[in-house]
Amino acid sequence: MPRCQFCNSPFSLAANVRRHQQQFPACRKELHRAFGNVLKHRRHNRRNAAGQIGGPNHLSQAPTSLPAETPVNQSSTSVQSMDTDSLVDDMGLGMDSGDAMDAMDEDTDAVVPRLLEIEDIDAPKVRKVWKEPYPMDRGQGKAMVLHGDDVLGPFRDEAEWELAKWMIKNVGHGQAENLLKLPIIANRAKPSFSNKREFLERVDQLPVGVRWNCVDLEITGDEPDLEKDSTGTTKRVEKAELWYRNPLECVEELIGNPAFQDVMKYSPERLYNDERGESQMINEMWTGSWWWDIQNQLPGGATVAPLIISSDKTHLSNFRGDNSAWPVYLTIGNIEKETRRRVSSNATVLLGYLPIPKFDCFTKESRSLAKYRLFHSCMEIIMSHFIDAGTNGKNMVCANGLIRNVWPIFAAYVADYPEQCLVACCMENRCPGCLVDPSERGNHICGIQKRDQDEVLFLLRRKQEGYQDIAYKSQGLRAIYTPFWSVLPHANIFKSFTPDLLHQLHKGVFKDHLVKWCVEIIGKDEVDARFRSLPSHPGLRHFKNGISHVSQWTGAEHKEMEKVFLGLVATDAHVEIVKAIRSLIDFIYYASLQSHSSQTLLALRTALDDFHAHKQIFIKLNGREQDHFNIPKLHSLDHYEDLIRLFGSADGFNTESPERLHIDYAKNAYRASNRKDYIKQMTCWLGRQEAVDQFTLYLEWAMNRTTPPTCPIQMDHDPEELLISRYSIAKRPPPATRHTLASHIMAPNGHNAPRFLQALGSFLAERGSNFIPHSFDVFGLWKQIVFKLPYIPEVGSRHTSNIVRAVGPKAEPPLSSHRGRHSPSEPATMDFALIKTGEKNTFTDGTSLDGLRVAQVRAIFCLPSHYPVASEHPLALVEWFTPFRKPDPTTGYYHISRSNRRRSGLDGPYSEEEGWREALLF
Repeated sequence: MPRCQFCNSPFSLAANVRRHQQQFPACRKELHRAFGNVLKHRRHNRRNAAGQIGGPNHLSQAPTSLPAETPVNQSSTSVQSMDTDSLVDDMGLGMDSGDAMDAMDEDTDAVVPRLLEIEDIDAPKVRKVWKEPYPMDRGQGKAMVLHGDDVLGPFRDEAEWELAKWMIKNVGHGQAENLLKLPIIANRAKPSFSNKREFLERVDQLPVGVRWNCVDLEITGDEPDLEKDSTGTTKRVEKAELWYRNPLECVEELIGNPAFQDVMKYSPERLYNDERGESQMINEMWTGSWWWDIQNQLPGGATVAPLIISSDKTHLSNFRGDNSAWPVYLTIGNIEKETRRRVSSNATVLLGYLPIPKFDCFTKESRSLAKYRLFHSCMEIIMSHFIDAGTNGKNMVCANGLIRNVWPIFAAYVADYPEQCLVACCMENRCPGCLVDPSERGNHICGIQKRDQDEVLFLLRRKQEGYQDIAYKSQGLRAIYTPFWSVLPHANIFKSFTPDLLHQLHKGVFKDHLVKWCVEIIGKDEVDARFRSLPSHPGLRHFKNGISHVSQWTGAEHKEMEKVFLGLVATDAHVEIVKAIRSLIDFIYYASLQSHSSQTLLALRTALDDFHAHKQIFIKLNGREQDHFNIPKLHSLDHYEDLIRLFGSADGFNTESPERLHIDYAKNAYRASNRKDYIKQMTCWLGRQEAVDQFTLYLEWAMNRTTPPTCPIQMDHDPEELLISRYSIAKRPPPATRHTLASHIMAPNGHNAPRFLQALGSFLAERGSNFIPHSFDVFGLWKQIVFKLPYIPEVGSRHTSNIVRAVGPKAEPPLSSHRGRHSPSEPATMDFALIKTGEKNTFTDGTSLDGLRVAQVRAIFCLPSHYPVASEHPLALVEWFTPFRKPDPTTGYYHISRSNRRRSGLDGPYSEEEGWREALLF
């Protein structure tokens, strides 16, 4: 029978021994002391081994028992007989002996973190990844040392710089002059600039990034200019301006930014989930096949900078004219996708503004084609800077201070469907990536031929020369010659269109089609009623008025609907409808994963196959008016698997990023102008904003010269983060619930937990106390507890907070107590949670629900101070549900109900150190 090594207490399981040693202070203290002695001894042995043998690689020969003089608790079992590896495991560290010794080298006298006391036995094990780097010796490069002017540049001191930074970010041109004339600024702060002109001159003295260029364009149409020439020979002319920055210099700035030093890759690599390399892992762009294939085409020593271009036309004014802007953005695939997506990281730069003329010089018939041709002409002016560098390479200073021969090569174009067709020079009823027939786009045909760039260029040139080829018409091309991508080395435009999660999945296939079909079949009022009936849940939006009254939809609302849509529609629905909805939502979630494996990509393809197998039910039940599924966005899903294998997970190329960038680079810049010749003013405003941002980063680096400023999100995660569940809770319960009677917890108008005292008595008895709790005992109640979930690569680092609430009802105060704002009554909020019980269940064996059970949390509390038993962690009273039954074959949902068992201790309470996960029940 297992026994505690320190107090000699017997236990039925070894897991209970570990839990006992972590909960009882005396044994926990001895365990920490023994662990420290083990580490000290191992460090001593490793030093001896290094001196005798020559290195730490022979440490496996060191003994694992402690020397005889090691002090131990005389009342417990001798620590000399303990296996030190099991001791490390008992501590919950999950590290081998080498890792333990490395930890000891860092801080010999460090106290074991308190977080190690929290055991999460349901957390995933440390995931091993096998890496295959690209087999090319690139050398170490040459270190560069940067030299600059005085730290604060044109500003007198730090206070003046902070004032200038605040003004450039928050004060418009009209108010800057008035602000500087205020007595408190002019007489007390006394900045070195006394008016707006001097202030802007100081800002303009800051180091700037890539400067703007303006190209004047003269567009000759096909409409005769009868005012200049009555014969009609002279055609009307329209002038436009192309504003852009040298994209090659933008790449140099990105790849050399020290802020990206820890999130930058310079060569491709392959990741595997197994040592034999059978299950590949795909997440970042450098793990996809595109980079590896391009690297094979380049000479040795070349460093690829994958160019990711995105563009999207946006309106600048809704109530004053029709002013618009067409920004073009640039980033590089060397930077990890999490950093590229974050706007504040400045990893995506504004490349230029494409002109949007009226095209009044063209007839209505030729106006559309003229817009296509102008787009390609402007993009060719911008992208032509990459021709030489993409052919021969260019030496650039990289973020880590080394010089590399960088080859900027066009890789991906992020755009919505109309703009993809614009770039591909094809009609909008065609697929920009393959040659599928327009009438076959909804038939899920496999093996369709991809578009060939050389063939398309040949057909476009033939069209320009006046030939009428059948292939030109069958491929649905537009008469554009030459397209901008024809001059880019190593580029294939028809493989560069990345998945668009926002417009193709969330807004397109799900909201505009699937939801619309279901509403037609079920009824608008019924769907609204089901959404309104959902209870409040943390991290889940409650559509209290239904979905038919939402006027402005965003990607966030679409994602919230997807979480609950299957459960709401499955009630009394046709089996085929439920299967189609489930498979399509499965596809959306698989496509949204931030890290893929060979298994998830197979599941992605299977989900799409299942949807197409059941989709006809929407036509049979009159959910879809048309008798076909020739939907461009639905057909685009056929390309997702290939594109993910090519470029990495789809979240790295989502059009949500350009949509968000419009706020800073288009809309805010437009508001800072006077609406006349606004593009020029926007570039000036943006230049000053970027100068201030870059100077701020420079000062952060200059003030502490240890390391360059780095991005906060790292790809490498401590194994402890995968093994330990951390929670956060208020130090004390809130004043309103700090003194709550046990009778209120048991009352129906309270927390409705009538067995609270019985469960609490059982809890005390299990810990050797005969104390009897009473209904007049006072407890402190917390409203919620927040668990930090372990890092899961497929989900990312954003969704790591898990909230579990237990809030009693709030009664409406009497009218005499109302002071100002009315405070209505609120019902109780008792969340459901998945709790690790370790029970065996054949229906969940081998799944993520193995050993888990659902319970409703009735109260989160602490024991009164006069109780003989103390608990270091908060306690929770839970009401159990039955074990998971056989899942529904159609929806995949497990069916449960409230448990009728009344065995002692069934209702807890349970310590919050157990692994908990919130759950939503339908």
